[in-house]
Amino acid sequence: MNKSSTLTSLAMLKVTIDQGGDYLDYLKPFVLDVLYEYRPDPIVDSKIKEYILKDFGLEIPDRTIQIVLKRLSRTYALEKKDGVYHIKGNLANPGITSKKADAIRNIDSVVEGLIEFSKGTNFLIADKDSAVDAICTFLSEFGIQCLRAFIRGTTIPNLTSRNESDIALVSKYVIHLSETSPERFNSFMIMVQGHMIANALLAPDLQNAPKSYSDVTFFFDTPILIHLLGLEGELKYKAAKELIDLLYRLGAKLAFFSHTKEELRRVILGVAYNLDKTDPRGAIILHARRCQKTKSDFILLAGNFEKKLKELGIEEVETPKYSPAFQIDEAAFQEVLDEEISYYNNQAKLFDINSVRSIYAIRRNVCPTMLERAKAVLVTSNSALAHAAWKFGQNIKESQEVSTVVTDLSLANMAWLKLPMAAPNLPMKEILAYSYAALQPSQDFLNKYMAEVDKLEQEQKITSQDHQLLRSSVIAQDELMHLTLGQEKALTEQTITETLQRTIKEIKKEETQKLMAEKEAHNQTQLQLSYLQDERQNIKKRLLLASQSKARKVSWAVFFIIGIIFLLALISGIYTAKNNLMKWILRSSAVIFIAFSLVSLIWGTTLKKMHLIMEERLSNRYYKGACKRLGIN
Repeated sequence: MNKSSTLTSLAMLKVTIDQGGDYLDYLKPFVLDVLYEYRPDPIVDSKIKEYILKDFGLEIPDRTIQIVLKRLSRTYALEKKDGVYHIKGNLANPGITSKKADAIRNIDSVVEGLIEFSKGTNFLIADKDSAVDAICTFLSEFGIQCLRAFIRGTTIPNLTSRNESDIALVSKYVIHLSETSPERFNSFMIMVQGHMIANALLAPDLQNAPKSYSDVTFFFDTPILIHLLGLEGELKYKAAKELIDLLYRLGAKLAFFSHTKEELRRVILGVAYNLDKTDPRGAIILHARRCQKTKSDFILLAGNFEKKLKELGIEEVETPKYSPAFQIDEAAFQEVLDEEISYYNNQAKLFDINSVRSIYAIRRNVCPTMLERAKAVLVTSNSALAHAAWKFGQNIKESQEVSTVVTDLSLANMAWLKLPMAAPNLPMKEILAYSYAALQPSQDFLNKYMAEVDKLEQEQKITSQDHQLLRSSVIAQDELMHLTLGQEKALTEQTITETLQRTIKEIKKEETQKLMAEKEAHNQTQLQLSYLQDERQNIKKRLLLASQSKARKVSWAVFFIIGIIFLLALISGIYTAKNNLMKWILRSSAVIFIAFSLVSLIWGTTLKKMHLIMEERLSNRYYKGACKRLGIN
């Protein structure tokens, strides 16, 4: 098994979902191919798992394979004896080879492109295997963590460590593809969506989960609210906005705690009073400088951001009061946080503790086994906070199965799996936002950079003018990130000197005003393209809603007629008709009723299940027909 087969299989999964069916059906062709090629006898779950890992590079839980085998036995020549399946008869070739060949061509294009792209950086990728490893490491960041229902975080096997430089390089490559190569970017996105689909295979019980989030309130942490206010750029805003739109469609309640509001106000005012300082600390300040925002802009925002959040459908909820009956050990949780996160601001730690405590207070003896029944969950972009909450909650009954905190990436993945057609752009927006964030310097990196710059000035290796330029110029930081990808090991005197040279050269090459004008024009073009894309997706959403509505009406009409037939069948048992026509109607109704009862007895079919299947299939049919008539793919 090699990881190239993993990427190929992820691309094939994306093709499968486009053909319809639920998430467990996506695995059927892979299991069928294994049965066809190896004809194991008996069919042992663990052995099928080994074959899938060997041939397709996906690590699937035994329980998922058990469910898929059960489904296949209803259609194919599989027989269960003494609790084990055996192949009885011939199995048709599932025809996966041709799909695999197409997927390989697309993946090879992406991998070769990464190798070529790396030649223009200080992080050269020497061969195909290294490029595939880098992409797999990047994709694994989009796993589902902190929920026991998901047996693993990702289907990608053999991930022993997290290589930060690989993640940064692939992030830069993704942004490059989105701007210069739509076809290759689309191939990359097929892998991303395939990975998001594959994550569903890690939770065999997901098929029994409710279809909506109507019983849960998602409380957003301060970083998510910052994204929704557009304070860290358009990409993060779009990703967060797409997520809340999807959650709203799924019936969720969206909120933030009153203490989070206070923290958010402090952050905004802090930016206002530090905007003119020399050191470019923090993503908000850097974005503000790029957009030429002023101190007054942030002071004004600090006074009206609640209104903006309310317009987005996010309501403020009063932070629960402390109650001895539902009070966690905050000192113990603080110890776990200190192990996971290095806080520069102790107040931020206290706000995080209060948020987690508040989720426990709302749950109050509720011990959810799935996210849809969790009652309250904190959503954050801080994966370390989510992991700390998960570790702390393993000994508390209210959070043993579902953590009090989930990341926005995990939630986006789970929500998208419920309704992928309603948010087709969500994976793309999430991947671009993540890639952009991965290329922003960490606080530790900036601190080390500033210390090195100060040291060079003290040793008189750079002038005071150079010193100020390196500390305050946005261009200098862009050049630094290009050379180091935010990796501390690459931060040397040589890279800082080269950063200075490249910065001066860039400033001399074009006047600052002209440069900003060109960037503004580019941003406007990007916004216009984004508007056209969003408008196209809005049309698709309206078509989907109309198709669902039409399907719902038709399916209810059909089942109203079935209800009348069943009523007539009941009447036939207590009433003897004299009219021949009436006799025929009653007898026919009785026969239909008996036939349905037999089918239900043998296959477990219910009217409710039939109604849901009919509504879903009609909806898909109407939707595809409407898209075809309008020339929409």
